[in-house]
Amino acid sequence: MENAAEALKMAGAVLLFVLALSIIILSFGQARQSADTIIDYKDRETFYIDSDYYYQGSGTEREVGLETIIPSIFRAYLENYKIVFENLPNPIYKIKVSYQNEDGTTSSDELEKTTLDLETKKNTQYENVSLANNDQKREFLCGILYHDFSMSNNEQSEFEKKFNVSLDGCTSLYDQLTASSIESITEQLGVYYQDDSEGVPDVNKTEKRIITYTLKSH
Repeated sequence: MENAAEALKMAGAVLLFVLALSIIILSFGQARQSADTIIDYKDRETFYIDSDYYYQGSGTEREVGLETIIPSIFRAYLENYKIVFENLPNPIYKIKVSYQNEDGTTSSDELEKTTLDLETKKNTQYENVSLANNDQKREFLCGILYHDFSMSNNEQSEFEKKFNVSLDGCTSLYDQLTASSIESITEQLGVYYQDDSEGVPDVNKTEKRIITYTLKSH
């Protein structure tokens, strides 16, 4: 009888083990299925172009309005990604760039900007405004977006001096996006490497999100 009881206990333990193993396998199978679904969904939305470090999405291009663009502009300075505006009739702002000549003298120039981001690498390609805190970000965005200088004592000159920019010949971004000549605005998402220097391994580069808004006129 004792042997029979021990055998029943062993059989029960084996059944419990098999049952637990089956549950674990089933759980892993469901997790794998969920992961495959997510990956498959992502693959349907995006595809990568390794040659220029950008991706374009078959499902990420859409027509948008100000209700989408304005929040994205403010988030660009909070979440550190880049916004590019294509086909703008005028620059958003101009940066005053100083550089050293070969003879040792210093010259200055103005770099027209049609992009918004926090990147401040000091060369003519990435020269940008340095914003120290959220208050400065709000002040700068209100200035270039609406030409609202209320945070700069209502003075454009004070705004330009503070951020070392020029708005001469520039039109507020809001006015450009709402111009009657604009038929539609297309949004496209992507990523790029912030420092794309040759010889630098990809793992050492900073990947950054980019949103491109393309304006189409009548």
